[in-house]
Amino acid sequence: MTNMIRAGRRKFYDDEHFAGGIERSGFFTISEANFLVEYGDTLNGLSAGNLNPESAAESEFVACMQSNIASNSYEVKLWRKYIKAVHSVTHRASANSSRTEQHYSFEGYDEA
Repeated sequence: MTNMIRAGRRKFYDDEHFAGGIERSGFFTISEANFLVEYGDTLNGLSAGNLNPESAAESEFVACMQSNIASNSYEVKLWRKYIKAVHSVTHRASANSSRTEQHYSFEGYDEA
């Protein structure tokens, strides 16, 4: 695998979708998770249209992602796997996820 995609400006952890980390999500191998952490910022920018391609590999990535054509590119396959994983994550933990709203009535109490 020769990588012609530039490394991201920052590490890509995607805490919004994988609060425990991409590495611990169970969707990716260790090498895939490491690749996403290193290059995910660039892949995300290219697929969203926020970055312009600077190489032939980046142009191919953008073309494949926009047209949804089949590709043997590792980057395209991995990013599609990432998108599928993001859409399959159904449970997002929150501080109030298991609480139900409770109503209290103070009508029967005397004021102190």
